[in-house]
Amino acid sequence: MSKYNCIVIDDDAFAATILKNYCDKYEALNMLGKFVNGVEAKKYLDEYPNVDIIFLDIEMPVMNGMDFMRSVKHTGAQVIVCSSKSQYAVETYEYNVCDYLLKPVAYDRFMRSVEKAILEIDKTKKWIIASSSINSQGGDDAESDIWIKDIDGKQLRIKIEDIVYIEAMENYMAMQTKHKKYTIHSTMKSVMEMFGGDTPVMRVHKSYAVNIDNMLRLEDGTLIAEVQGEKMLISVGRTYIKELRDRISKR
Repeated sequence: MSKYNCIVIDDDAFAATILKNYCDKYEALNMLGKFVNGVEAKKYLDEYPNVDIIFLDIEMPVMNGMDFMRSVKHTGAQVIVCSSKSQYAVETYEYNVCDYLLKPVAYDRFMRSVEKAILEIDKTKKWIIASSSINSQGGDDAESDIWIKDIDGKQLRIKIEDIVYIEAMENYMAMQTKHKKYTIHSTMKSVMEMFGGDTPVMRVHKSYAVNIDNMLRLEDGTLIAEVQGEKMLISVGRTYIKELRDRISKR
């Protein structure tokens, strides 16, 4: 059976414990942790982005649920709001939440919500790397294409110049281009082996690689990118910061 990683974000200790117990009881869920506010959860996701389902309260200190959803739009996780108030329901659906549960949450309602989230996760099209025509020698004649294919054999061409970032998500990758995000079954190591040192794609974190040509700027160890009109912050690991600064200076 496939396992789906989940976290709970709720400052109400009693409600959070109930949700954790529900997650432990539901065989397909793998409970990773509980957080009392959005700031703590966001820090966790920056380091460990392989979360499939987020159970999220709205009214919390430091960073509430709305602010959290605004700050982590590109995780790809299904968000299930668990709130004691119904008044936020309309606004939360602007963030494409999977479901809205009212506390106290009954287990049968919890199960239906999780099943809905799993259906959404599983229907996301998965791709594999079909081939690459990247010329690792560089030069003016260098090719810059990756071909991916789905389970039906349909192939799609992705140009390096269109890649914004690549995110490691356990046993698959999220490749964000200027126009769309693709879920690709691969590892960061395998994907990075395709790119030669002369391409603008480099690893900047254990979970992220970026096309430095598509980054807006580097500020205090954080890269700032823009994805379809939305700003995104990408943390840079200490291991990669010097090389990144050197490559940016040579652009």
